[in-house]
Amino acid sequence: MRKRNVLTGLFLIILLSIAIIVRIYYVSYMMSEVNIDEDIYNAAKVSAGSGGPAAAFADGFQMESLYICNLYFVFLLFGNFTVAGVYLNILYQLLTVFLVYIVIKSVTNRYVGFAGSLILAILPAYINTLSKVTMLNMLICIAALVSTVVILMILWIYHRRTAKKNVPDQTAADQADLKEAQSNDSEIIDMSIRPVQDTSMKEIRYDDLEDDKVQYIENPLPVPKRREHKEMDYAFETTGSDDYDIKDLSDKDFYDIE
Repeated sequence: MRKRNVLTGLFLIILLSIAIIVRIYYVSYMMSEVNIDEDIYNAAKVSAGSGGPAAAFADGFQMESLYICNLYFVFLLFGNFTVAGVYLNILYQLLTVFLVYIVIKSVTNRYVGFAGSLILAILPAYINTLSKVTMLNMLICIAALVSTVVILMILWIYHRRTAKKNVPDQTAADQADLKEAQSNDSEIIDMSIRPVQDTSMKEIRYDDLEDDKVQYIENPLPVPKRREHKEMDYAFETTGSDDYDIKDLSDKDFYDIE
């Protein structure tokens, strides 16, 4: 958004600079004479001689009275009605170029607006009207102003109605999202209400242990035969009262007895 505003301001500066330079060049080198309307000149003289711009509206509000009032204020700066009329025309043309840029930019885009207003700013037929001190440039500027206001109002109403049409759809979507969020919150609350198993240390009882013995699968590979366990027993059977002492050693050759 900021870049767009900067670009719009840059276009306006370039556009008005070109318009001013072209008009100053025309006034300085190409304008041979100035034609001022006699009625406007006489009415402006009467307004200046009778003590202010209020005399211009003595017969009521008219376009000519408005132009003479503006011409009177510019006359106070330059001291000449002819010169004042030329620079007043320059002011009206600059305002018209600006308003044309605003209108075209609002309808299309800033690039088309810059191109259209630039054509108007350097149009020779429009620049030549500077030498004619009449109400023509003021009427063109007022027409551009009225057109700008009307078009901007139409666009504002259109965008407002479009926004209102989109609001119900957005509201329904927001309500659906709100219901989904509420259902998720309720599930979270239900999960939090469920009893949590105590995982702390407690006494382990033998009855609580499960017989989880490892069950091995049969080995498919060849293995050596298992050895049979041999048991060794005594050669003599003893009785319960035997003290394991051999008392009669006759016919016994377990030891070398001499």
